[in-house]
Formats: sequence, structure tokens, C-alpha cells
Amino acid sequence: MNLYGGNYEKDLNFTTINAAAFVENTFKIGNRISIIPGIRYEYLSSTAKGYITDDNDSKLNVNRSQTRYIPLAGIGFQIKTSGTTNIYANCSQAYRPTDYSNQTPIGVSSRINPDLKDENGYNADLGFRGTVKNYLNFDIGGFYLAKNNKIGIETLTDDGGNIYTYRTNVANSVNKGIETYIEINPLKMFKVNLNIGNVSFFNSFAYIDARYKSGEFKNNQVEFAPGTINRFGITYVMKHFSTTFLISNTAKSYADANNTVYSQDATVGLIPSYQVMDWSATLKIKNYNIKFGINNLSDKKYFTLRTDEYPGPGIIPSIGRSLYIGFGAKI
Repeated sequence: MNLYGGNYEKDLNFTTINAAAFVENTFKIGNRISIIPGIRYEYLSSTAKGYITDDNDSKLNVNRSQTRYIPLAGIGFQIKTSGTTNIYANCSQAYRPTDYSNQTPIGVSSRINPDLKDENGYNADLGFRGTVKNYLNFDIGGFYLAKNNKIGIETLTDDGGNIYTYRTNVANSVNKGIETYIEINPLKMFKVNLNIGNVSFFNSFAYIDARYKSGEFKNNQVEFAPGTINRFGITYVMKHFSTTFLISNTAKSYADANNTVYSQDATVGLIPSYQVMDWSATLKIKNYNIKFGINNLSDKKYFTLRTDEYPGPGIIPSIGRSLYIGFGAKI
């Protein structure tokens, strides 16, 4: 960017080189059992060069680079219990490198640990999924996600009694819980053949217990991790027209590892539970289609994020009622 009368407040060039090699294979044991191991090797090189301007309008030169070599492994397992159902299990290593945005404060209210470490861990799940004839789809499973050196937000007080947020590797954490999805078509289940179309009901539910397992905040809830997420909907289809109504409920969560309920500047604190309703529809006419709908049908006032950075600090409100329409064509 160029400005008349002076330089822009920042001028940064980012370069990332990412190369990976991986191999996996499916080993079948009979007609029912499959085992899929895999390995992956990542090469990641990142640089940031240029300058930024601090609060005193002084230029600070930036010249950072980091290279990583990351081996990862995983394995999947599946047993066919019938022609349309199966039991599955997976376990994979995970890795999340720190990036420039994690290491650079944007606002004046936040501070960042200069020695941030990359996150690593693993994810495992076990479940049962499939279909029953033509009227039921389901997927029921449990998960376990372990993170080491999880990057999060702590609320601290300096020597002058001023409260500030501190982004750092808080501690090791574990997210565990249950996820379910069920969709049922009662007309097909009871073999009701009417010319009024088809109706299906669906529910997606997640129970999440996300907590720190070590350090000062042991047993506290992980930031931005609601205990439950529940979505219930109904879909109606008739010939070339379909419509869906959805209700989503999300439980409360916190914005820092301290599990602070209230702060004067609103950068941390409780994120209350909320409910949102959405409606959408699609009309197909030959090779054309029209899609339209309303998000946040009841114009609910809620928020999902508190931040100590841009565009905060404070609460970031979610979008109110919004309408959309789109057109599509296949040629």
C-alpha cells in the first residue's frame, strides 16, 4: 500500500512453504473388518518480514522465520455389522503451530508470552453409524481430544493493580464427550404413501466436557467450549420444492482460563447460552434453482465471542435477522 505524505503504519510480507508426504493403506480382514494405518511427514517453513508501528508511532522491524519438521501417525478401524451399519474407531496425532497472529498483539489491552510453544496432542473417537431401510440415518459416537501446551487466555493483575489478559500456553487440556445425529422419516417408516410430499425430522446433539488437566487452572473449563450444542430441525420435500426449519441451542461458555464471570471492560467473562432459529428453502425449475431463507429468524440478540484484540476489546455481537436469496443454473 502507498500513502501520499508518508508510509503506511505497517508493511509486512509473509511467506509459507508447506510440503508433506503421506502414505496410508487399507488392510481387510475378511469381508467385515478394515484397518487403515497412515503416516505423514510435514515440512513447514514460515517467514514474516517488514515493519509495524507501535503505539508511539515508532517503526519496529520484523524479521522472523521458523522451520518445523513434523511426523504424524494415525490409524482407523471399522467393522461392518450389517450391509448398512458399521462400528468405527480412529486415533490420530495432531499438531498446531503458533503463527504470527498468535505472537503479535493488536490492541493495547493484551499481552502475549514471547515464548509461545506449538500445540500437539491426539484425537480419538469411537462410534456406531448407518441407515435402517430408507427411513432412519444415525451416527452415535464418543470422542477424546487431548492437547498439550494449549494456547489460551489468562486474566492477570500487574504490580499497579491493573487487570490485563495474557495469551500463553495455559496447560494441557482434554475435550471429551458424545456426538449424535439422528434423522427419521415417519411417513417412510410407517409406509404412508401420500401425495403431499415427505417430512423428516433430525437432531444433532453434542455433549462436551472440555477442561484443563494441569497447572493453575486445573479442572476449569476451556475457553469458548459450551457444554452442550443441540440442533433440532424439520425438512419438508415435495417434488421440486424443499424447505428446512432449524432451532439451535448452545450452552454457556467462558472467555478465559480463569472462568471469569464478569469484567468491567468485557474482554473476558461469561458467554451466556442462546437459541437461534433459521429457515431456508429451495425451488428447482428444470435446470435452474432459487435458494432463499432467513437466518436468526427471531432476531435474537446474542454473542459468541469476547476479545482483547481487534475489532474489540469487548463483546463482538452476532448478526441479527438477515435474509438471503440466490440463483443457480446447470448448463
